[in-house]
Amino acid sequence: MSTEIYQEIWDADQDTNGVPALRPGDTKSESTGYVVVDERDMSVSGDHMVLAEVQIPESKRETYLLCEKLFNNYTLDPGMREQVRVEETQEEMDFVDAIVPLPPLQVAKDFIARDRGQTISDNMLAAMIKETWFLHDMAGSKYASGFEHVFVGEQKDTGDKPDELAVETGGYHFWYKYHLDDAGKRLDHGDPSADRIVYQGTRYGNAEVSSQGLLVPEVVTLSFEWTAPDFTTGGSQRLRKPIGGFWVGCSPEGLIALGLIRARTQVDKIAEINGSTYQVDLHRLDGNPKSIRTFFPRFRHSNFGGMNPPGGGSGGGGSPSSEHEVKIVAALVNLPGQEAGRETVTLLNVAPTPANLEGWAIEAPNGWRFMFADVVLKGGEVRTFRMPSTSPQFRNQAGAITLFDRAGAQHDQVNYTTEAARREGFTIVF
Repeated sequence: MSTEIYQEIWDADQDTNGVPALRPGDTKSESTGYVVVDERDMSVSGDHMVLAEVQIPESKRETYLLCEKLFNNYTLDPGMREQVRVEETQEEMDFVDAIVPLPPLQVAKDFIARDRGQTISDNMLAAMIKETWFLHDMAGSKYASGFEHVFVGEQKDTGDKPDELAVETGGYHFWYKYHLDDAGKRLDHGDPSADRIVYQGTRYGNAEVSSQGLLVPEVVTLSFEWTAPDFTTGGSQRLRKPIGGFWVGCSPEGLIALGLIRARTQVDKIAEINGSTYQVDLHRLDGNPKSIRTFFPRFRHSNFGGMNPPGGGSGGGGSPSSEHEVKIVAALVNLPGQEAGRETVTLLNVAPTPANLEGWAIEAPNGWRFMFADVVLKGGEVRTFRMPSTSPQFRNQAGAITLFDRAGAQHDQVNYTTEAARREGFTIVF
């Protein structure tokens, strides 16, 4: 089954309450919001903030705040069954009612309806969200719900708390929760000194190309310690996460929608979002195949290995390379709504033999170069690549797009007109 639904949900979310994940130095928009992701491949202090800056505009905060109200509704110890209070049930209902009509869930609803061949109402969708994400039942010897495990995090072991570093964190795969625990900057005006995270470095060792993970701001894979509040006892417990991770920039409803698709359809577990490939892991509650136990992304690789600013390339001229016959055949340069990270270039390998594009580069009209990773185009293959950028690279007026080979020689170049660029949402064919 097509995995394009992951990208469709991500785009719908970025057009509404999601915020772009940026690299340090990228252009920031206060009105759109942003998360600056500062991962390091070197040793840094435990005080280093991976989510270095977070700006969520007032217009986007409602679902984050409703989601945040749920965080203290769960016991830290998974051996204890939750005692659900009336006000907690109301908070859950308020959150679900607020997110159901929003674009990410509506995109998910339409996909599930097509998958099942039936009409799904918003009431049915709300019931599906509750069953998938909020059912609290057994997972082995532990009590759990998908929301608690993924959005909040929990103590992995049950019973008495051993020595402060002996217990691992279970779950904890929501970037906004990590931000609140790490930044001492709570949007609900909580304790501004509550820095509960000690960062212990990146952990991309299991990725196909580990160095690429640092270049993709939409994902973080890391190790950390967490001083977790225990709302049952009023105390806290120091927990550790040897390796964990989360997508960055998706809203609460965006993550709910992605998990709903993974849990309730036969969609493949391999997802591509903004040119990066992930393995989307899912485990279910015991005896409840429709309910999430845990859900998180594993970064595998990216189509692009990096980017160079204008003038930063290794070449910039020379005659076309004859090593391979790869052509630029189309580009999407002007999109409705959020353009960053959604612009595309389509390449065709016209030769009968494979072409490895590692070290090749696309140069945008503004001079930025995007280096390909270990990407192979089979003979005759056509593939569309998203520009891995957090700001638009293609002007909505006349411009040139250039393909350079690994030696830095110009391999192909196409030009588009202002008239073609002004047709919003239309792909330009060369």
